[in-house]
Amino acid sequence: MLKTPQWSLEEQVENSPLTTPRIASDSVVIEVTFIRVPSEEDGLMETVWQDIDETHVDSDLRSRLAENGFRCGKLPNALPASFEQLLSGDKNVTDPKAQAGSLNLNLGLQNRRLQCNAGSENHIVLSDSVIDELVIIHSDEQYTSAERFQQAQCQLEFRTYPQADGSVKIEVIPQIHHGNAKSQFKGHDGAWLLKTERNIQEYTNLLVDASLQPGESLLLSCVESAPGLGGHFFSQNDDDQEVQHMLRLRVLHTQYDDLFQASDIPQP
Repeated sequence: MLKTPQWSLEEQVENSPLTTPRIASDSVVIEVTFIRVPSEEDGLMETVWQDIDETHVDSDLRSRLAENGFRCGKLPNALPASFEQLLSGDKNVTDPKAQAGSLNLNLGLQNRRLQCNAGSENHIVLSDSVIDELVIIHSDEQYTSAERFQQAQCQLEFRTYPQADGSVKIEVIPQIHHGNAKSQFKGHDGAWLLKTERNIQEYTNLLVDASLQPGESLLLSCVESAPGLGGHFFSQNDDDQEVQHMLRLRVLHTQYDDLFQASDIPQP
């Protein structure tokens, strides 16, 4: 006769004689979360931004981001009530299309956790599908210009740098990957590697960096009208065109130790 075992996995893990595995000393665990915001929730989204600290970005960069359709802020460990309300919305709790067996949403926008080494490249794909022709409108205080890309895909590259005080510096750069894949040699740790990748247009003038403590988050999205680059990244990348996205990068864990010296940690 089969019987239910009188033990639990949690108890066995807690009582295990094995030591808890440790990640690399320069590693940071980042939780990547996408929040889907229906168009009818624009009012709630604006309330969320009012409760979020956007002053960590200097005014010049904040203006450049807004001109190109981006918005970013810093979330504390204790989430504002408005943000919790947004997380509990129907689009983030359940998906009627998925329940009906007709899943045609962007599968790239899925939550996950990434273990990131200091200074290493990490990519977040904002669209599963490749856009045959993508036209990007750029704006600044004086000029408006346009770029045209073939076989394009919006991505964000981010890098983490653990600091001696236990915080993490995170840098995020918008990128457009476009064209056909090409093989080329790239230097890495004193050696040459053959890598196959597409052309990359990187917008370093829109680089966002923030210093986060474990539990804190960086929140990115587009402005309400979703113009330019920000609109292509966070609004025009879903089969459901009535949905806008917010991206949350949360620091879950660092392998910080008092024995580590600041000089041992790679700097940007």
